[in-house]
Amino acid sequence: MGTAEKYLDAAKAAMNFINTRKRTDEEGIYWTLADAAAGKPSYYDEICMYAGASGIICFLLSLYEDTQDAAYLDEAKEAGCYLEYRWRKRRELKRNFSPYAFSTGWGGASFALLQMYLVTKDEHYRALVEEILDQAVRDAIPVKEGEGYYWSTYPGIVGTAGTILVILNAAEKLGREDWKEFAVKAGRYFLTRGRDMGNGMICYTGVDPTYFGAGKDYIDPNFPMGTGGIGFLMLKLYEVSGKKEFLDAVKGVPEYMDTVAVKMRAGKLLPHALPDRPDLFYLGYCHGPAGTNRFYYELYKFSGDAKYRHEIEELVKGLEATGAPEKRSAGYWDTENICCGTAGLLNMYLGLWAAFGEEHDLEYARRCAKVLMDTAVFEDGADGGQASWKFALDRVAPERLSTPIGFLDGAAGIGSVLLQMARAERGDFHTVRAVDDPFPERKLEK
Repeated sequence: MGTAEKYLDAAKAAMNFINTRKRTDEEGIYWTLADAAAGKPSYYDEICMYAGASGIICFLLSLYEDTQDAAYLDEAKEAGCYLEYRWRKRRELKRNFSPYAFSTGWGGASFALLQMYLVTKDEHYRALVEEILDQAVRDAIPVKEGEGYYWSTYPGIVGTAGTILVILNAAEKLGREDWKEFAVKAGRYFLTRGRDMGNGMICYTGVDPTYFGAGKDYIDPNFPMGTGGIGFLMLKLYEVSGKKEFLDAVKGVPEYMDTVAVKMRAGKLLPHALPDRPDLFYLGYCHGPAGTNRFYYELYKFSGDAKYRHEIEELVKGLEATGAPEKRSAGYWDTENICCGTAGLLNMYLGLWAAFGEEHDLEYARRCAKVLMDTAVFEDGADGGQASWKFALDRVAPERLSTPIGFLDGAAGIGSVLLQMARAERGDFHTVRAVDDPFPERKLEK
């Protein structure tokens, strides 16, 4: 069996495991998050992209594309019915950063349903996406003093910024100029939220500091909860609008990030949070290089300035100086998912390889994939082989091990990046990018 086939089989086995959590509701199917709840008292809602049905739909569509097995598409359709049922009959969500968040709310559900429309061309899905996002626009809260709109006390990509990115993405895919115009208006919310750090530098707060038990001076320099994430949104808004004020809102952001970066044995890393955790360095998508390099790559794409590629390389060197992906550290603990762990590193390395074609990045992607294969628990199940990953969702609770199934927190995301790896090994690399992922969907030709 070839390497690509092993990754594909592992992804299929991951879906078999996910389906051990499948439940039937009044209409459609969903997957219970009961085991994931071992990580926290309440871990998001069954509809969400992070842990629930929306992310699993995206995984099912990738499996369908690679296998042409209609059972995967049929299952995605059933889960789509559940999303529609919840939207119409039980819209209120459990724990979330914002009701229309990409990761934890209806923004992510609209993204999954948009993928359903793009795959099936069924106008029913398009209409449902439009219904959800039209309501998001109506529910947006205008700034009392100033301009812009918001949806929650979480400004970053986990909240308002992510919702704006969802709307921009759908506007482009569906030709909704009115959504694009609203997203630009909403984004003005951020123009007065930058914190002057002196010498022309600026930072942004992406979360309600109480989430981390922090004070008002809390700063997250990274992505998606902090400065890098909001800087990314400002760039996207400038690109679609041409309005200079959005570009001005980014000036000073990379300079600030550079001043707070800490030199490693090689390269550098950005702290998890300031002033609270200056010596803690996450490596994954959330708070680490796997996420923050999305901002730097967007800067590089936009400007063509080699200094931003250098910043990417410095963060990658800092990550590798910790010994990752094989060696664990305080910010890369016993976790394998996209959010905080190995799958997020794999997604970054394949993104960099797709962008720049460097063999180094492909080799590190293979090393990440090997870690995921080595840590998988393969078992026989009623519907074929199963693959699960047992790890600690929370750094601060390493004794709480669970087997999460979602796209950002567990098996669906791990399976998805293994599918990316399989495509890379077959010489047919391609993927669907999240709204905050600027790396190429296909490998660029040099």
